[in-house]
Amino acid sequence: MTNRPLRSRLQMKSGYQLGTYLFLGLIIFDLLLGDVPRISFAMYALFFYFWQRERVEKEEKGLAEKMKQQSNEWTITLVILLCLVGYAVSLGLQYPSVSLLELSIYGFSTIFCIRALTLIYAMHQQQFD
Repeated sequence: MTNRPLRSRLQMKSGYQLGTYLFLGLIIFDLLLGDVPRISFAMYALFFYFWQRERVEKEEKGLAEKMKQQSNEWTITLVILLCLVGYAVSLGLQYPSVSLLELSIYGFSTIFCIRALTLIYAMHQQQFD
């Protein structure tokens, strides 16, 4: 009896993929310990984005550029929408309860996660075209 199917599923194809899973595990570990995963979330977002970008760059050059351009447009749209929502929510706040450092780390991480998710969406859109 061999574990060939299990081994092929667990095989990492990219260092970025391994980093993504590693930091996802650290986020879960931080949450279980009751801590807020600031740096773990930022590193997860970076590895996740670069992993998806690497997947897109494996396509032919013209198609990869088209997917990146679509991702850029969607990311800018979503970031502007999130800024408007954040501004509307901030109007009701008297005093900020989050430090500027934490807010910048979460904003940075959110932008990279949105960028990675829009790359995934662009890849799926190209499969249907």
